[in-house]
Amino acid sequence: MSVQIQRRLFTVQEYHLMGDAGIFSNNERVELIEGEIIEMAAIGKRHAARVDRLARLFSRIPESLVIFRVQNPICLDDKSEPQPDIALVQPRADFYEESLPNSEDILLLVEVSDSTIDYDRDVKVPNYARSGIQEVWLWDLEVNCLEVYRDPTANGYSSMQQFAGGEMVSPLAFPDFEVSINLILS
Repeated sequence: MSVQIQRRLFTVQEYHLMGDAGIFSNNERVELIEGEIIEMAAIGKRHAARVDRLARLFSRIPESLVIFRVQNPICLDDKSEPQPDIALVQPRADFYEESLPNSEDILLLVEVSDSTIDYDRDVKVPNYARSGIQEVWLWDLEVNCLEVYRDPTANGYSSMQQFAGGEMVSPLAFPDFEVSINLILS
């Protein structure tokens, strides 16, 4: 007789209660994705340098137009609280102290990926689409290209473009802010 294995999925509220109860250590890097607690990969030197490069680039957008978040949580729904590498969100007076940014607040998400490219592309990006995030950039460090996802649907993004050296791209929310792919891929 075969037994059906059941997974126990958690809500954002339960996830926070576990954190408050000390179930996760201070150094433990975890995020909640579709009800599952996922251990995040360690941040290597290459990954950290690329996130810092993007942080410097996006910091040029006037602070009156955006709040720039680095590796901080966002809330997609009651089952997902990921921590993208970069999130550009709508300005808010409390800087999201009262509640985390949700899909309506998010202008652009960026994931920098090396060892986690398949997970980011196949799990996180579709989750962002189902949540209605308008634009996601996935920087694939292995092949050194930028994938830009737009037009979210319940089944994923209907538009994906790849950018390589020598090209320019602008976030949908800031069409006049042109980004040289050479600056972020080098």
